[in-house]
Amino acid sequence: MVTPEMIQAFLKIVEHGNISSAANAMYTTQSNLSKQIRLLEEELGVTLLIRKKGHQSVSLTPHGREFLKLSGKWQSLMNDIQEIKNTSSITEVSIAALDRMNSFTFRDFYRMVLTEWQDIRIDIHTRHAKEIYAMMEAQTIDLGFVGTMLPTHRCTIRPIYYEPMLIVCSADTKLGTVVSPEDLDPNKEVYSRWSDEFEIWHDQYWPGKKYRIHVGTTSMTPDYLDEEGRWSIVPVSTLHALLENNRFSHHSLSVEPPKRTIYLLEQKQPRQSREAAITRVRNGILDYLSHDPFIELLDTE
Repeated sequence: MVTPEMIQAFLKIVEHGNISSAANAMYTTQSNLSKQIRLLEEELGVTLLIRKKGHQSVSLTPHGREFLKLSGKWQSLMNDIQEIKNTSSITEVSIAALDRMNSFTFRDFYRMVLTEWQDIRIDIHTRHAKEIYAMMEAQTIDLGFVGTMLPTHRCTIRPIYYEPMLIVCSADTKLGTVVSPEDLDPNKEVYSRWSDEFEIWHDQYWPGKKYRIHVGTTSMTPDYLDEEGRWSIVPVSTLHALLENNRFSHHSLSVEPPKRTIYLLEQKQPRQSREAAITRVRNGILDYLSHDPFIELLDTE
C-alpha cells in the first residue's frame, strides 16, 4: 500500500533535486528516504526516479512525472483537509522566490503584511528557480517568483517586471555617474552570474574569470564591497535596501547589460480554501511593485 510517508519522501526529493538535501529538510537520513522511494517504486511496479552513479541529483522518469501530478493533487487535498481541521481566522499563503527578491525586493512588503494584515500568514521560501518550479509542480507553494522560464504543467507563467542592472561599489570608490566597462578593474569584481545572456555580455569585457570572488546569492554581495575599488553588477531592485546607509554608491554603465525579466508563477488550480488570500497577496505584491522607482512594471492586467 502506498503510504503518506512514501509520497512525502517523493515530493521532498523532487522539490530539492537530490536525496541529501531532502533528508536534511525532513530531519531524517538519506537511507530512510531511499527506503521510502524503493518501497514506493516496488508498490507501484515502476521506476520513478533516475539516480546516476556518482551524481547527487535525481531526475524524473516518465512514470515519475505522471506520479508527480497525482502526488501533487494528494498533497493539495491533505493541505485542505488540515486547514479545515485547524480552522482559524488566519489564512496561510506560501511564497517561493529568489534570494535577492526575498532579501531585498519584497522585504518591505513582507513587513507590511506582518504588521497590517492580521488575517494573513505568509510562509516564505528562498530557492533557486528550478527548485521553485519543482515546488509549484508538487503544489507545495501558492506563488513563485523566478527569473527564468522553464517547462511546467501545473502553473501559469507571466512576466511582471524588468529590472536594469547597475554598478554598486563602496562609497569611497571614485567613479563617474556613467561608467565605461573598460574603466572597471575585473580583479576587484564581486561577481554573480545572473543569466546566460548576462554571462555572454560580461565575457565581452572581462573574459576568463578574472573576478575577485563569485557569490552565490545577492544577500552576500554587500559583505565584500567595503574595500575601495571593489564593485559588483546587481539588479536595480536591490538598490533601495543597499542604499539605506552611506556605505555604497551606484552607477550606470555606458553599455547596458541585458535587463532581468521576473516571472510570476501561479497554480492553475489553487487551493480553494486559500484562493481569496492568494489573490489578495498577489495583488498586494503587484501594487507594492508599482510604487518601486527602481523597476519597470509590466502590464499585469
